[in-house]
Amino acid sequence: MKVYEGKEIRNVGLIGHGNSGKTSLAAGILYLAGVTNRLTRVDEGNTLTDFDDEEIQRKITISTALAFAEWNKTKINLLDTPGFNIFINDAKASLVAADSALVLVDGVAGVEVQTEKVWSFAADYKLPRALVINKLDRENASFDRTLASIHENFGRTAVPVTLPLGAEREFRGVIDLVQMKAYVYEPGGKGAGKEESIPPELAEAAAKARETLVEMVAEGNDALMEQFFENGTLEPEQLVEGLRAAVREMRLFPVLCASALNNVGTDCILNFIVDYFPSPVDRGPVPGKLDGEDVARPVADDQPVSAFAFKTVA
Repeated sequence: MKVYEGKEIRNVGLIGHGNSGKTSLAAGILYLAGVTNRLTRVDEGNTLTDFDDEEIQRKITISTALAFAEWNKTKINLLDTPGFNIFINDAKASLVAADSALVLVDGVAGVEVQTEKVWSFAADYKLPRALVINKLDRENASFDRTLASIHENFGRTAVPVTLPLGAEREFRGVIDLVQMKAYVYEPGGKGAGKEESIPPELAEAAAKARETLVEMVAEGNDALMEQFFENGTLEPEQLVEGLRAAVREMRLFPVLCASALNNVGTDCILNFIVDYFPSPVDRGPVPGKLDGEDVARPVADDQPVSAFAFKTVA
């Protein structure tokens, strides 16, 4: 088995309302990373994280399942959690093992009851978060309407880092606002986008959205704010570093767009996890008890091994 340093690990909880697409996103990630040789589907009952007979029959996640994938020399541990009310406490119990969370939001329904609940769970654990507006290929899906729902519930610090290319059946890709590049996907394909230039009809909207992103990144950093006032923008490397710090300090909650079922936008999500989410090392010392006394163990490769059992199976 390959050995990873602490800085090369990401522990990510997939959370959201039931049927928001968490298991489908996990399936797309595993396919793109080469863990599976096909894109598995909930409706076909063959996903790796919904393996229980009851889950296959009901087509919902009942209990948190684990999976891992390697991307850009980084090991990503996924916690695919349940999203329906009757099983939601398992999601809360499992997030204690995560260092960050992806909150999936249905592109048709917007923020729902359990979306708010799992958001509060992640906040209780002080987990950096990003949101994924999913199912943008569905009829009546709307990125703008769903983003408005997110802002209404979670505030203006939820800021897009990708925009959709097309809508509903025409949803075919994403625009990366950090790199200012467009990526087009084959529906149901591998999940790796083909780089293209931003379509002229979307250039103005993309430029405006990027300007908003730059302003939000600079807002909480005095040095970047000074740079922004001087030049009216930030250099690409400054934007990346500023966004990374803002995510890990929970000052910003980036918003990405995707269709997990059709594996659209998956590589952008993986790149985001690797580039911006914290590793266990970044999260600081872990509190615990030793001989009845409160202690804190630093997370470092040169420290003794500690194991934490957060879930048992009978």
